[in-house]
Formats: sequence, C-alpha cells, structure tokens
Amino acid sequence: MRHQVYVISDLHLGGAPGAEGHPGFQICPPRTQEMMAAFIDRLPASSADTDAHLVIAGDIVDFLAEEPFQAFTVEPQAALAKFRSIVKSTAPIWAALRRFVTERRGALTLLLGNHDVELSLPATRQALLEVLGAGRVHFIYDNEAFVLGPLLIEHGNRFDAWNAVSHGALRRVRSQLSRRLPAVPDFPALPGSRLVVDVMNPLKKDYPFIDLLKPEDAGALPIAAALGAGGLGDVWKFFGNYRRQFAVDYDESQEPLDPELIASPPDSDQALYNAARDIAAGGDATQVRFFGDLLAGVRSTIDEKKRKLRRDALFKAFDLTLSMHTDSFDTGKEKAEYLKAAQRSAKAGFKVVVYGHTHLVKRIAIGADQKSVYLNSGTWADLMRVPEEVWSIDKAAGRKAMEAFVDDLENSRLDAWRRSCPTYARVELEGDAVLAADVHFGDDDSAVSAEALLKRLKKGA
Repeated sequence: MRHQVYVISDLHLGGAPGAEGHPGFQICPPRTQEMMAAFIDRLPASSADTDAHLVIAGDIVDFLAEEPFQAFTVEPQAALAKFRSIVKSTAPIWAALRRFVTERRGALTLLLGNHDVELSLPATRQALLEVLGAGRVHFIYDNEAFVLGPLLIEHGNRFDAWNAVSHGALRRVRSQLSRRLPAVPDFPALPGSRLVVDVMNPLKKDYPFIDLLKPEDAGALPIAAALGAGGLGDVWKFFGNYRRQFAVDYDESQEPLDPELIASPPDSDQALYNAARDIAAGGDATQVRFFGDLLAGVRSTIDEKKRKLRRDALFKAFDLTLSMHTDSFDTGKEKAEYLKAAQRSAKAGFKVVVYGHTHLVKRIAIGADQKSVYLNSGTWADLMRVPEEVWSIDKAAGRKAMEAFVDDLENSRLDAWRRSCPTYARVELEGDAVLAADVHFGDDDSAVSAEALLKRLKKGA
C-alpha cells in the first residue's frame, strides 16, 4: 500500500469580518478560504493500492478570534456556539472536507493546536465529528503525535513556552464537563492566549496587522509596546507566574523530563520583554505616553510630533528584532527549540518529522546522516513581513523604508503588504520507504523555496 499524506495546519478559521470588506479579525479571509476548499477538492481519492490521507495539524479554528474574547472558553454552550458560528462562516471548507471523506474515501486526521483547545471538549468534539460526516475521521486531542510508519506529525506548540497546553488539566476539565460538573479549579490559560486576548485583540481594532507580522509572541512585544499597547507588564507577570508554576526541565535534545506539561522558556523572551519595557517606559516612549494613548481617537488628529515619537519607537523595535525577522522567512533555518525536538525524533527512527504552529514553512535535513527531513507545513493564515530595506546598512535609507511601511500600517493600507501564502507538506510513503517529502504552495502546488516565499511576500507582489 502506498500512502500519499498531505499536511496542512494553522488554518485559523473564524473571526468577524471588518467593515467595508476588510478582513477584520479573520486572518484566514474569504479569498484564502476559497483557495483552501479548492485545494481539498484537488486531493486524490483513495484507491485499492494508494491511500490518500489529509492531516490538519492543529489550529484548525481560532476560538481566540471569536467574541466574547476569552483565553479559554470553558462553558460548553458558549464554546459550542463559537464553533457553530465558525462553521457557518466558513462553510465551503467543511463541505470540501466532507466530500473528501465521504465521496473520495480519504482518511482525515485532525490534531489539536493551541488556538482550538476547546475542540477537545465533549460537546464541541461531537459537533466537529458530526460536521465532517461518516468516514475515516480521527481526532487526536490528548497530547499524542500522529505516526504513520517513518512519519511523525504534531502541531509543535508543546515546545513553545507561550503556548504549551497543560493536558493533565485539560483532561480534568473534560472529565468534569462530561458529568455536567463545574470546571474547578480553572484551566490554566496559555500565556500566548492571554497575549492574544489581552494585548493583540484590543490592538487589532486599530491595527489589524498586529498578529500577521512575524515573529509573534515574545517577538511582538517590542512592536506592541511601540504602538502603545497597555497591559504588557500584566501579561509578562502572568507568563512568569505560569513558568514558575509549571516549570519544566529538558534534556539536551529538547525533550521534556516531565511529560505533564511541555514548555521551554528561551532566554530571548526575557530580552524581548526588557526591550518592550524600555520602549514603553523610557526615552521617547515616555513622551509618547505623556501625549496619551495614540491608539485612541481619529488618526488625523495625531500631530506630527506624536507621529515622529511613535515612529522612533517603532524603528527601535524593528532594529531589536532584526535576526528574528530575517531568519523567520529562511526556509532552511528553524528555532532551536523545534529543531532539537525534530532531531530527537530522527534519532528515534523517524525519517520525516512535520510540525506546524509557527506559521513559517521550513524544509531542513536532520538526523546523524542528514537523510531524515524536518518540514514545517506553514499556514493558511495571511502573512506580513517588514520590508528588508528597513535594515539597510544605510540608516537613512532604512528609516525612509520604515516611514513608508509604517505610514501604510497607520492608515490601514494593508493590501500591498498582507499576503496569502498558503503552504502544505506532501509525504509519499511505501512501507518504511519515503518516496517524497517536501513543502508546496497551496494555490499552484509549486515547491516552496526561500526565494519564492520572499517574492510572494514582497510589497505589491
């Protein structure tokens, strides 16, 4: 039997559309949803000698983008209502998945991510399976990876200190809810979810690009501070308490010694928060605060002095995250916390390791003999990139590029920057042999390269 496995992740379906046709809280807008439905309908049918398998590796829907905004929606009927709202607003995708399962006899495996934790709750899980219909549908939601011979697939958030799920606590919540008991004590909300709900969502109302720029999480803190975000100190305090409460020790291969909660607090997070704190509380940023909340009011009322101060802070924020921005879109580079974990899996005998979660597509040779491969399936959410010219050796030229970029951001002229670059991983297996393993663009099936990705992300491309 030959297996053709297609892996997509980080669809982030959900969120309310904005006014006048703008995406609003939808980071996977209608144009990309149509592309996704077409992609699913292009997948081959299973046959007597070839099995077609689609794996959606987490963050299928986005509960954090649904109002009322909560870091975790524990009330069963509220979670169910959010899920049904998402399904209704993205109906073509669910219809395509149903056709794949019921008409073409494809296998569909769903993995839990960190933006769709509520999918694992009893009522929501049942609704999910009903939407997909009868067929070979498998939902993995209890911290297991998907394994098919030499292939391992997981979302990847368990290696991310901001977004690791306490599956022990989640099992307790599911147990309580299945008996119609209150979920006590509260489920420990993910720091990354708190960052989205407490900081990013309020910013999105005026700055809808904030969760599209990469890198995100701690990398977004300096930029959020430069834009005037409040509550960063509270988020960081919460994150610190969370890390102390759920401290995790790792071995040299990034594998957790404590299997209950999986998280790795990189030192860079502290440095990024320090930068955000300095921008928010020192130097020019002190004057920015004196002028008041620049996110409030009509943009035309912001005088040139306020605008200059804000742009000074933003230029500093961009400069502080140079290496993050340049490495993010290099398909041959990955953060150590993910690469070490993938290397560990290669050492255990896996020839192909696939993660999602980061929204950044990758293909990297791994293993002692470099004959195994790590793939990141990327995302179907929109992406934005700070223009390369911002970091020009010529500081004046860099500042000019930043001025033009920020002017577009401040005035919500995002069409020139906001890009749909959907990607997927394709792995072909025959027994323990890997016949193919690569990443492709979801619109035309062409192979992904760093050059091709940057070309698509370029302004006006």
